[in-house]
Amino acid sequence: MVQATSRNAYELHKESGKAGSQREKVMIVLKYNGEPMTNREIAFILGMEPSTVSARRNELINKGLVKKGKPRLCRISEITANTWEAI
Repeated sequence: MVQATSRNAYELHKESGKAGSQREKVMIVLKYNGEPMTNREIAFILGMEPSTVSARRNELINKGLVKKGKPRLCRISEITANTWEAI
């Protein structure tokens, strides 16, 4: 279940246009990187929190713009993680 504080934060981001800007940045990184990336790699490049990247990535998945890639060793966390790529 989504907490009320999380839902409120999302609504504020959406209303301010910040979520759209973040979503666009995530999409650009995935599109032009040339290989699938982990949330932490995207977050590192954009200076965002991994949770923010995850939320924007999920929105891109729901829009049919991003899909899951093959898991691999993350260059940031050095643990095996899911990757994501632009369609």
